[in-house]
Amino acid sequence: MKKLLLLVALACVACAFFVFQEQEFMRFWKHWLVVSVPMEKADALIVLGGEPLARPMEAARLYKAGVAPRVFVTGRGDFGMNRRILLEGGVPPDRITVESRAITTQSNASLLKPMLEAAKVRSALIVTSPFHTRRALATFRKVMPDIHFGVTDASIGWWGKPEGRGDVNRFAAVEFLKTAEYWLLYGVSPVLVEGRGSEALRNP
Repeated sequence: MKKLLLLVALACVACAFFVFQEQEFMRFWKHWLVVSVPMEKADALIVLGGEPLARPMEAARLYKAGVAPRVFVTGRGDFGMNRRILLEGGVPPDRITVESRAITTQSNASLLKPMLEAAKVRSALIVTSPFHTRRALATFRKVMPDIHFGVTDASIGWWGKPEGRGDVNRFAAVEFLKTAEYWLLYGVSPVLVEGRGSEALRNP
């Protein structure tokens, strides 16, 4: 009950900031939702579905930089577009593995689990939108505790413009509710352990 009350209170505070103070709300969600666990080297990159532009472009850049030798794409709605952007970005087709059934972050992780295990992946860097980084990392760590996960964010240019601020704030407001949902339904705590593995957790 205390956990539920805490989450409801947090959601109310987030909504209040979103409705009444747009700039303050952006600072608020960037502090609480955005985390960064970079990795110089990993066995794989993971592109989460939901935003088929910045995420695959950043993954292609990381692949070409030599961060990881292969890319896993997950998500039913936009896996095809994500794969196409990866190919256009210089990732060879035999370096891309697609999971095409997931519709949530939880199913992203659970459906990728046997694929990552079969590929003997021991470390992976998740590429997702800034507001999604905390929940994505927490979910993958919960589902696959034996794999070391990092996370990095990718933003579309529109979100950085004044006219795009409202869009990204709306996504962030919904993310607070999803974070509460995952904590209550799946036991995915948003409290991440600092210094887990070889990289330290930090707010960018």
